Amino acid sequence: MKLKYELCLFDLDGVIIDSRRNMERSWSAVQSVFELDSPFEGYFQLIGRPFQNIMSVLELSHLLPEIKNIYEIASACRLDLINPYDGCINAIQEIKRAGIKTGIVTSKSEERTLEIVKKMDVLFDVIECPNEESRGKPHPDPILRSLVKCHTDPSETIYIGDMSVDCETAKRAGIEYIHAEWGYGNCDGDILRAETPKDILKYIL
Repeated sequence: MKLKYELCLFDLDGVIIDSRRNMERSWSAVQSVFELDSPFEGYFQLIGRPFQNIMSVLELSHLLPEIKNIYEIASACRLDLINPYDGCINAIQEIKRAGIKTGIVTSKSEERTLEIVKKMDVLFDVIECPNEESRGKPHPDPILRSLVKCHTDPSETIYIGDMSVDCETAKRAGIEYIHAEWGYGNCDGDILRAETPKDILKYIL
């Protein structure tokens, strides 16, 4: 029987892993070093977008390189505060066993993403992270690059995210979307929704 999808893409933070405590600790380090009064909740509401975009919204672009450096050092030092959501790794492995390619499309830096993925017992077919030469979410570019690398059509691809920016990215890339209700954000509209990681399987398999 032909599978409905050939490629299943996942956001990382809020979908595969719960990294809120790590992010809060990292932002606290930024606040301390630069004596900022910008609250964590303001930063957290914008996650899912590239870091430079978040800094622009928070009017901190003039400190971008310095803030990014401190944030990533603090984050790397406390990877112990990051944990996979219950059942998510098992769900991904089951999707892979069915013969479906899997990937990650995230706004987290490549270095930190790879550090986290190394701790998972999963071999992804593609991992897309932002860089200075490419546009990140909500632009469709990272998803479209994943399609090219995996030789897959939009009609055969689905993205699982947890923020409105993820839904917008999938829509602009012309692929289907599942909203992870266990994640950090909300997404309005008539979309597929999964209450738990295991619920993803009923849409995929």
